[in-house]
Amino acid sequence: MIWQNLLKITAASLVLSLGFISGGHVLAKTVTSDFQVKNLTGILAGQTFDGYIKYDDSFLTGQGYENITSSDQGLSFFFNFYGGPYDETNDPYNRTQVSFFNGKPKTIYFRGNYDTYPQIPYTFAFSSYSSQDGINFKFIDFSYLFDERPDLGIVGDSGEGKVVFFNSGTGDPISVPEPSSIIGICAMALYARHRRSQWG
Repeated sequence: MIWQNLLKITAASLVLSLGFISGGHVLAKTVTSDFQVKNLTGILAGQTFDGYIKYDDSFLTGQGYENITSSDQGLSFFFNFYGGPYDETNDPYNRTQVSFFNGKPKTIYFRGNYDTYPQIPYTFAFSSYSSQDGINFKFIDFSYLFDERPDLGIVGDSGEGKVVFFNSGTGDPISVPEPSSIIGICAMALYARHRRSQWG
């Protein structure tokens, strides 16, 4: 009697889950998006600097504003800048972050050399605010500060620039079964076990 009831339950689970077994998978992709820092002011005017981000799109719903941080293990960051390159491991606080809107990258949060300045005589930042009067603030995609270091051939100056994303592409998809698919697999396993007990 117990086996009959169990078979009814597993059969019902199997029927409900068959569709999910064939198509109920979430495709988690590693997405690579290139970016460029351009329109720089100061001594770096006319220069551009390239980088890219890699992220697991299963961390996103694609709706509204969302964030992925390096601490989530779903984000990698690379930036080829003066004295670089830099990546998320250069952030000792593991706080590198990318903000998205409707699934598209919008802003990067990263601080370069903040913990080693002034031993390394320059710093830079993605996503910051500046104000001339302490009241009205403006958002800045990218900013930098160079100390005057004639011994290193560095001219002291500061400036800011714009970050532009382009060339987004996906890596190989990884099939991740949803919980309902797992239920269906378990149901078939229980049924097979019962059949073996009948014929064994």
